[in-house]
Amino acid sequence: MDTATVTDIYQASYYLLSGCEVTGIECNPAGSKSLVCTLYFQGTDLVSLKDSWFSKRAMVNLASFRTAYGQVHEIIDQAKKEYVRVAGGER
Repeated sequence: MDTATVTDIYQASYYLLSGCEVTGIECNPAGSKSLVCTLYFQGTDLVSLKDSWFSKRAMVNLASFRTAYGQVHEIIDQAKKEYVRVAGGER
């Protein structure tokens, strides 16, 4: 199994849509009022997917991509809420 770490929501959506599994997420402060979330992925074809993404050859069905984008956005939103809850402060 290949692995990847991603902070870009579009790239994360592409990996999720392509059948990769989100294995974790980590949020870290970035400036005084924002967070950056890193998503961790696992999949059998991640090397090829990375190559397609970075060489601008990634192709998706737009409707399906929109659904995956919504899922990734929700994962990030929940992780940020949990970070704030555990950290005990607003971000």
